[in-house]
Amino acid sequence: MKKWILALGIALLATQASAAELDPQTSSKNFYSWYLDALSKDESPIDEHDPVLNQYVTPQLLQKINVLIKSPEGMDDDFFLQDQDYSDAWVGNVSVSRFTINGETASGDVVLGKDPDDRQLLLVTMRKDREGWKIDDVVKEEK
Repeated sequence: MKKWILALGIALLATQASAAELDPQTSSKNFYSWYLDALSKDESPIDEHDPVLNQYVTPQLLQKINVLIKSPEGMDDDFFLQDQDYSDAWVGNVSVSRFTINGETASGDVVLGKDPDDRQLLLVTMRKDREGWKIDDVVKEEK
């Protein structure tokens, strides 16, 4: 019985460790898939302080976004989309390039949507912490 419980404990730890060890490509794709899906369900992860956001975004970026939101000018664009709204065609259509890793940071392209006339190109910078790769900055790229 003790061996079975020990094996179960090791399996749980391995599963938890593998989630934290996702590469930057997988982590960014998972984030954008989740984020767009939430938006399509009329949820607002940032406004609702969704705890899932903490799994994908650095605390520093979340703080920066909160400061921008509360500033007198406010924030016109969704920070993660670099646009005022999303396209329904982006939901379920997230692709990522291979990220370039430099120590504890990584950057790569995220493309939302497939149609060249209705897609968003983003340069995403990620930072690795003890919990894995998290988004630390997003910049819109020209088409």
